[in-house]
Amino acid sequence: MRKGLTSFLLSGILIVLFSLLSINVAQAESLENDHDKLFEVQTDSIIMRTAPDEEADIVGELVTGDRLRTFEENNGWVKTFYNGQPVWVFSEELLLLEENQKEMEDMEEKNQEEVPSEQSDGEKSDEKESEAEESEQQKHFVFEKHSPEHAVEDEDYLPEGFYKPNQVQVSEDTIVVTKNQLYGYEILIDAGHGGKDSGAISDGVLEKDITLATAEKIAKRLEQEGATVNLTRENDTFISLENRVHQSNTKNADVFISLHYDYFSDSAANGINTYFYHEHTSKELAEEIHHALVEELDMTDRGYRKESYYVLRNTQKPAVLLELGFMTNPDDLEKVKTEEYQIEVAEAITNGLLAYFDKETD
Repeated sequence: MRKGLTSFLLSGILIVLFSLLSINVAQAESLENDHDKLFEVQTDSIIMRTAPDEEADIVGELVTGDRLRTFEENNGWVKTFYNGQPVWVFSEELLLLEENQKEMEDMEEKNQEEVPSEQSDGEKSDEKESEAEESEQQKHFVFEKHSPEHAVEDEDYLPEGFYKPNQVQVSEDTIVVTKNQLYGYEILIDAGHGGKDSGAISDGVLEKDITLATAEKIAKRLEQEGATVNLTRENDTFISLENRVHQSNTKNADVFISLHYDYFSDSAANGINTYFYHEHTSKELAEEIHHALVEELDMTDRGYRKESYYVLRNTQKPAVLLELGFMTNPDDLEKVKTEEYQIEVAEAITNGLLAYFDKETD
């Protein structure tokens, strides 16, 4: 009798331990799949530490409503970046926003008649392939009181397209490219945000306004070189991410360029970034445009790198996303909102495209 009772108790303990182990493993797997996701602070404050340990040095503090991206998980802690340095936050005090954002996009998708119906079925989460890029480039902790539209990541994957450049116009007597050097090329310029999505807001300046103003100046400069230019939006209208990608994949565009201005918690952060996703179609485009921006603009060079933004991942054309300055940096903001700066951006992008298409035809 006693031996049977002992065996029964031991079996019960083993079952409980196995259940707890299964739960912990499931939680760990769930967090591993949440790498590079957007979270929001739910408590009054959260401490950022230098390591996933309560005894590690304190770097700073987050408060309710602050948002951050995570790139790694370790025993209930998640890693993000602050001032270019890795910091750790305890994940139980964070809320994953990905599902909430996806539901909002589902509703917006139904109101966009231009979007094919197959893009609204069975949205699935992509795992972002950015582990290699994390070690190569400096990342910053993202502070998103006004969450930028291009931060949306969870959508169906669209197949990559194949790119064949048009023939550039040449003179009658030589193969050297002459004036109207972009004749025969079609460029799609995407002014980020719009309508109800203001993007970042700083000192009364709305990101959606300066992206559109910049897009208009780029279009004018490219047309002077003979290019055919289309804009994803021509006024203060909300355009979904799906619609932007749909325009890129259905219009006869040779290049897709998305314009944005950055917003971070650290006001010292400044400069320009260039992003691409498909290396075999877009990396060279990113290199040429970023090089031209650095040459033309008096701005800090933050480099170019691969990122899994939705408009880059799902467009079938060579595509880049440009962050043309930090609205949270006082010096950058004074520059980016001026017509002079936007004209310089237009000149730089034109030069970058000239260099890119010249290489493609060699």
